[in-house]
Amino acid sequence: MTVIDFVRLILKHLILLIVVPLLLATMVILLTMNPSFEYSSQTILYTGLASGSSIEMDKTFNYQATNTAFDNLINIIESRETQEEVAIRLLALHLMLPEANPKYISKTFYDELKNKIPANLYNYVEKGKNVDSNSKILSEHENSLFPPEINRNNYEKTVRNLTLLMKSSSHNFVYELLNYDNDKHYSLKAISKIEAFRISNSDLINLSYTANDPGICQQTLAIYSQVCIKNYKYIKENRSDDVVKYFEGELETARQKLKEGEDKLLEFNKGANIINYYEQSKAVAVVKEDMEVDFKKKTAELAGVQAGTKRLEEKLKIQDVIQEKSDNVLEKKKQLGDLNFKVAVTQSEIGSKNNKEVVIKLAELKKQTENLTNDIRRSVDELYSYQNTLDGLPVSKVLPDWMNNVVEAENLKATIKTMSGQYDDFQEKYAKYAPAGATIKRIEREISVSEQGYLEILHGLNLAKLKLQDNEMSSNIKTIDLPYYPLSPNPTKRTILIIAAAILGGILILAIIFIMEYFDDTLKNATIASKIIGLPALGMMPKMILNPRSIDLPFIQQRLIEIITQNILQYTGSNLSGNPVKTIVVFSTQKMEGKTVLAGNIAKTLKQEGKKVLMLNYDNKQKPIVQQRKFPIINKLLGYPDPRIDLNNPFLDEVATYLDSTEYYSYKIDPLYYEATSYVDILKQNNISLNYNPDFVIIELPALIYNNYPADLMTHADLGILVCRSNRVWSEADVSATRNVLDMSDSKIRIIVNGVNLNEIESVLGDLPKKRTDFRKKMKAMFNFQFFSKNQI
Repeated sequence: MTVIDFVRLILKHLILLIVVPLLLATMVILLTMNPSFEYSSQTILYTGLASGSSIEMDKTFNYQATNTAFDNLINIIESRETQEEVAIRLLALHLMLPEANPKYISKTFYDELKNKIPANLYNYVEKGKNVDSNSKILSEHENSLFPPEINRNNYEKTVRNLTLLMKSSSHNFVYELLNYDNDKHYSLKAISKIEAFRISNSDLINLSYTANDPGICQQTLAIYSQVCIKNYKYIKENRSDDVVKYFEGELETARQKLKEGEDKLLEFNKGANIINYYEQSKAVAVVKEDMEVDFKKKTAELAGVQAGTKRLEEKLKIQDVIQEKSDNVLEKKKQLGDLNFKVAVTQSEIGSKNNKEVVIKLAELKKQTENLTNDIRRSVDELYSYQNTLDGLPVSKVLPDWMNNVVEAENLKATIKTMSGQYDDFQEKYAKYAPAGATIKRIEREISVSEQGYLEILHGLNLAKLKLQDNEMSSNIKTIDLPYYPLSPNPTKRTILIIAAAILGGILILAIIFIMEYFDDTLKNATIASKIIGLPALGMMPKMILNPRSIDLPFIQQRLIEIITQNILQYTGSNLSGNPVKTIVVFSTQKMEGKTVLAGNIAKTLKQEGKKVLMLNYDNKQKPIVQQRKFPIINKLLGYPDPRIDLNNPFLDEVATYLDSTEYYSYKIDPLYYEATSYVDILKQNNISLNYNPDFVIIELPALIYNNYPADLMTHADLGILVCRSNRVWSEADVSATRNVLDMSDSKIRIIVNGVNLNEIESVLGDLPKKRTDFRKKMKAMFNFQFFSKNQI
């Protein structure tokens, strides 16, 4: 689409583009005749979330955490719970007012509230009287916003009663008032119109509200700011308080567990008589080690003494022999004494008796005495040898050593025996201390783990308390700019709505026009028709409108039919078929396409150029044109051109007015008709005789969709002209009807587009011949980007 086409499309629908926006603007004007004025107020809260002080000295600024904190605060402000509480508090405030007060609610809205409040609802207001309560929702410097004639305690009680009523069911007045959208002051939809946003990157939150009553606007905003401050503080502190309580509970559990471990260790030490296990076990181990060393030393000494004693005993082992020998010597000495006594006696007897027997007896006694003496001597010698050691030492000197060794050995044995008893006692004590050490170690390890856990929980508790204190400081939001009482209503958006309605209407109509133009699949002109149908075009003819305005329509018609005729002459002249008579078949796929008018005017133009013409039309002659209709009122109102056909246009004259009777004939459609191969066969079938030889024979065929046609006639024709209207779509039925014709002779078929818009003719004739002002010429040149071109040399 070119700029000129765009401008023409706009100019074509200009009145519609003007009327519709004006109509919509008028409707908005009528609908906003009685506007509802609205009042706005705002308040600013200081949060300290970004730059506020903190107990945590090493706390660094975290951009993401700060944004999250602001998002949490804004979400709390916009939460349903906050909105419900604000609505109930506002309702309680208005219910408890004794009369309308413009500072809180105007008389009009106060009367409306009184009229729709059920009588039993005041019971919940009356219940609030003379009830003590310490809860306050407004800060001290905001007391001026609260009605002095309303007791604060009664107000808080009323709020709680209305809240309980609202939550009791979904069919009470308060619940319906809050949840239905038809109330402009107390519904959640109305309360949710409060806008909350952070001011740039500061610590400030801006709350703004708009209502149709200045008092309600101010009070709603004041209550809203304080409710959201309270809720945010409660959530922040309650969340941290839960953490503190958790750590306190865990700390108590850890303390009990630690105490149980310490008590267990104490009871074990008491049962095992342990004061200090490590010192005691170390002492026991040292004593045991010393005892073992001493025991081994004493055992070694005893072994040495016993070895010495054994050796001395080996040296003194003849003691018994010496004793025996001594006794034997003494016995023999006694015997020797007795023998000597007997010898003496016997000798005395010899002196007196001197007999042989006595001599013999004496000799025997002496011999016995001598033998005994020898035995004593030998015994004494042996005894002497026994009384001296092998080393030659006297036995009397070795004996004390032996005695000392024996005594020492006995002492060592007694010592070792005593030490053995002590060792057994220490062994029992050591056996007792060995598992006690493992048990104590296990108990101490449990105590250590419990103590470590206790310390960690204590550290967490300290951090939680620190965080709680920090949250208490950070949640202390302040109102630094109280909501003001708006005196002037907000500027209405009536003008903007009117302008927006007009612009939207224009854009909507323009979009519809463009969509219709874009999706317009009609043939429109010769170029589009050739592209859609796939055949070259001979030309096109405009619609014969009744009022062409300043356009010279007869000239255009004449020139276009001349161009079509010229194209036919050029085609038939270049068609070397050798036949002097050129047969032209004119057909269409649908009825009422204008075949007869075009064929007649082509024959008329050829005749004017000196050609002999014969026109053959089928039996159904041109139907009489209907009576002229009236100019459609909608077209007249919207400025569209008159769509009616000029029934008096010379172009629409019947063929008989410009062709002789010998140049125009009608033929019948019968079985012989379908066997015709040329116009001669048609003439013979209808008993038509010519007295001249025509140069061109124009044969008009009925609509192909509703009638058959002679295929041989179509094949042998020199030219086939397909006539189609520009204001229709080339459908699948048209494609099917022309498929066989195109298969037989598509190179001989051309199209003529009939009834095209006059503007489409410029593609053939250029600028249409009509009167134009200089301004119009300059505008058209500008839209064609021809700023310096002239239309003549």
